[in-house]
Amino acid sequence: MSAERRLRTGIGLAMSMMSMATPIIAARAQTAANCTVTPSTFGNGRDLCQKATDLFSFVVPQVGVAVAGGNVLLGEGGTLGGWGKRAVSLRILAVDGRLPRNSVPLTVSSSTAVSSDFGAARTPIPMPSVDLGIGFLKGVPLGLTNVGGVDLLVGAMALPSVSQNALRLKPRGGGVAFSYGVRVGALQESTLIPGVSASYMRRRMPTLDFAYTPSDDTLQITNASVTSNSFRLTVSKRVVLFGLALGVGQDQIVGTSGVSAVVNEATAPVGLRRAAVALPSLEDKVTRSTAFVNASLGLIVARIVAEFGWSSAGTVRQTVNTFAGRQANEGYRYGSIGITARF
Repeated sequence: MSAERRLRTGIGLAMSMMSMATPIIAARAQTAANCTVTPSTFGNGRDLCQKATDLFSFVVPQVGVAVAGGNVLLGEGGTLGGWGKRAVSLRILAVDGRLPRNSVPLTVSSSTAVSSDFGAARTPIPMPSVDLGIGFLKGVPLGLTNVGGVDLLVGAMALPSVSQNALRLKPRGGGVAFSYGVRVGALQESTLIPGVSASYMRRRMPTLDFAYTPSDDTLQITNASVTSNSFRLTVSKRVVLFGLALGVGQDQIVGTSGVSAVVNEATAPVGLRRAAVALPSLEDKVTRSTAFVNASLGLIVARIVAEFGWSSAGTVRQTVNTFAGRQANEGYRYGSIGITARF
């Protein structure tokens, strides 16, 4: 065999070995390096901390969709018309979510991350909220409309407890968090002109804990915080009692948390089976696009509004563990029902 042919064969073999090793390297890169186990004789806790990381990556984007929501004010598209104008929106939003359903045993003795199937059961993730729009600037008159109006936006949201078999999401304290933002009008809605606006809203979910408790083990994802920075472009038009609003936007969702766990190792000697695991910090950042439609029916002083939306998949998170074929950061549907009133 010539030297050139041997060189080509060696390069091809090396490339084949690299392609085979890539999935292994990628899987190892996802494991948590700062995971600690007490007592250390149990091992490095890598499997358990990987499971916590994968659970976090699977659940946080869904909670983030509930936090971001759709329209900043249900049924509204343009600005309110200047100082002294107000609009308040009360809604209950729910994401058509998927939470783990299988009871997967936890272990700290494994020195590598082992793939387990947590399953995925359809579970609505609710998020009640109240939002207030305050007219700030009317804008510049232009024919039958005003251009460049500005509204200030504030709100509050609450997260109820959500349970699915071994997994429970529970808010801390009062379970209430506040939001703020601004809306700038391209067109103020009038008899013949639709309302068109761009808005920014920063929302933060009430701090919560994830508790995963298979058998006599406990895995806590503690002090979890999810924040969304949401950008929206919305157009709306009302005709007599009926109204329609359409919007598109993008959500930047950030989740942070810590992890603690207590695991009972059946293979350890009696009296020495209890191990504590800690992972100081987790962080997950995702960017998702969204689109929504609002339909409203006017009453005497308010309107009943229904919303349907779709949050598209972001960059899919590759997890070691599986969730019944679903991936972390997939697309999810959401819907709202509420009342909006101007005063």
